Amino acid sequence: MYNSTDIGIFIMVARTLNISQAAQRLNISQSTVSKRLKELEESLHLTLVERGQGMKALRLTQAGENFLTIANEMQRLWEQAQHMEYKRSVFSIASLSSLNRQAIPGISDFLHEHISNLHLRILTSHSQDIYDLVEQHEADLGFTLFAREYPNVHVEPWFSEPLVVVRPKGTLLSGPVCTPQELRPENEVYNYNGIRFQDWHDEWWPAARNSYVSLDNADLIPLLLNKPGQWTILQASLARRMAATGNYCLQQLSPPPPARHCYLITHLHPTQRVARIMDVLRPYLQEMAEGWNSTAEMPALHQTLSAK
Repeated sequence: MYNSTDIGIFIMVARTLNISQAAQRLNISQSTVSKRLKELEESLHLTLVERGQGMKALRLTQAGENFLTIANEMQRLWEQAQHMEYKRSVFSIASLSSLNRQAIPGISDFLHEHISNLHLRILTSHSQDIYDLVEQHEADLGFTLFAREYPNVHVEPWFSEPLVVVRPKGTLLSGPVCTPQELRPENEVYNYNGIRFQDWHDEWWPAARNSYVSLDNADLIPLLLNKPGQWTILQASLARRMAATGNYCLQQLSPPPPARHCYLITHLHPTQRVARIMDVLRPYLQEMAEGWNSTAEMPALHQTLSAK
């Protein structure tokens, strides 16, 4: 007999269409994912996933697509049941790793201060997956780096901020402004900053795979940006925090990259509970955006890090 864990595994496989990626995101082994998925299919007497040699990705069968709708609802109901004992409202936010430190602490404090008996659930994912989470009611609010049309999802601009160059202490600097030609691609710690940035980046440098290292998690940048000559391009708010440690210096780029835009996404048909929470939270989100937009100018170059 299958349980909520099996349902969660199937949903992640359906989302990634890749056993390895599903296992990585669930922090379990590939063999466990394959075994539990097979046991679920046997319990249901259905083939949910099409497998075959030479296939680049898994595919859901028609039965799998039909069951995915049921599985999402089962998972949602299971999570609600887990919190019934405590009579707490659950509010889920799907966020990018690069926004977690910037936005989540303040939002958490605000919500718990203004809404009693609230359980806040934070899901860290990629922009594309966040659309899926919101559309499937697995997340009530999402933060993404691009706007797109998506079934049953409402998208609205949140805030934008400039992108700047961050370099480790000891790097020889030409001044507070640099050009793309001064930045060697093999020294780049590449960090994705949205589609418009990607297009701009590829006009100046080869594909990200030619960089020193390519990341999808901005939290890793301070751990890897540690050798003189290295560089990365980050949003001004994160760059400012790194410079404040005394281990990094900042430069503007000329010509500048496009600003980094962040968007709020919600379901077009939220539950009454979610709608009430959003009514409380929305003014605070607007206040946060106004604060970031008003302080989004380029931070000053840290003179103490000038090369010698």
